[in-house]
Amino acid sequence: CAPQCVGRVRPPLPVRKPQMSLCAAASRVAPAAPRPSSRAARPSPSPPPSRSATISRTPRDARSRVVPSAGRFDAAEMELVPPVSRDDSFAQARDAIAAVCAKRAKKAGKKRRSSGKALAPLRVAVELPLASDAPKDVRAMVLGACAGGVVGTAVYGDAAAAAETSAGKDAIREHVHIDDALRGVGCDLAMGEGAVALVGVADDQIAAARRVAELAGARPVVGVNVEWFHAGDGGVTFRAAAAAAAQNQNESSPNVDADSVFANSFSVVYSYLPLAIQGVTGATTEGAVFKCVRGGAPEGSPWRILVKDDAGEYQQVGAMQRRPEQEDLESALYNAAAAKSKINKGIGLFRGLADKARNAVAGGGEK
Repeated sequence: CAPQCVGRVRPPLPVRKPQMSLCAAASRVAPAAPRPSSRAARPSPSPPPSRSATISRTPRDARSRVVPSAGRFDAAEMELVPPVSRDDSFAQARDAIAAVCAKRAKKAGKKRRSSGKALAPLRVAVELPLASDAPKDVRAMVLGACAGGVVGTAVYGDAAAAAETSAGKDAIREHVHIDDALRGVGCDLAMGEGAVALVGVADDQIAAARRVAELAGARPVVGVNVEWFHAGDGGVTFRAAAAAAAQNQNESSPNVDADSVFANSFSVVYSYLPLAIQGVTGATTEGAVFKCVRGGAPEGSPWRILVKDDAGEYQQVGAMQRRPEQEDLESALYNAAAAKSKINKGIGLFRGLADKARNAVAGGGEK
């Protein structure tokens, strides 16, 4: 039996770290209470189109294995630790955005000089935990994670967050709601400078977000806590799933819509998702899924599964090429708990002694 992960992950409870139990039936990865939402529901004239291929999980036979020590990943990224505060997480995300945008700008310049052609627009995403999605908290996240001069325009899915001004002036020149951005009110997507941040854009706003990216032209697009599911690998998983579906249906080419292609075109460069791990006694310890790119290819950067030890230090219990799913977390946490269990080690030793005794008896019989 394995630990269970339930629902969306949220900031863990500040409790004392107990030793994880080997009995996984009573161990689980549990979220905190749901985040309060300040956004009013938007009536939709029609249901959004089905995106089964958009959110389809990686085929099991194509999945990468959870590995405790992934030496094939970049050593510098493997040494990074999750943030210790909200501002620390903002700073890590900001550095990741700046690093990947700087690398793309340099690469684009070389490509243009050598062939006269431009690279495809950069689309990356960051995922940060928020205790609340109140407008002032969303605005604080944007000012923290998108500052530094890389982002020039912030386009919000929530009108109240776009209108929030309590934080005062900042380096981002334009803060607009997505509907205003499409009308050219408050910003000029085609002529503006710097990256365009899509902030908290909802699942039913994907078509509008795609249009924003088209109007932005060659400007990088950064998804900040977008609310639709995507694998975060720039479309690798999505294209493979679409191709497999087409093959199963004997079609010559995948039948996918433009919104699905856009929604899956983002590569995650920073993700910090805290976990609360509940043991058999009800006590809770802290864990996290953590990814932070520092200049390498985002798709090659690891998704790391971490758990705090008794000293309060994060220890890696798994690393994956793709975004971990619930069963991946369960497997990694169960294996980590089993490795720490004195009972489990005792069973292993007993079996070893029993095997030696059995072999000795068998050998004596042959003589």
